[in-house]
Amino acid sequence: MAERAQVREIDDAEGRRLLQIIRRGTGSVVTWRRAQMVLLSAQGMPVAKIAEVTFTSVDRVRD
Repeated sequence: MAERAQVREIDDAEGRRLLQIIRRGTGSVVTWRRAQMVLLSAQGMPVAKIAEVTFTSVDRVRD
């Protein structure tokens, strides 16, 4: 059973900011990875799949 622990709905400005962080590719790798995880979760991707595509653990995604 796929776990779906989604973040709250994000508004357009938040979505643009997350995309900006992800596309920029400079700065903290931690910030980049967190932005990626939040955006994927907001789009409805299950925790296990987010962990898979971001090469991290499901516990890290949940945090």
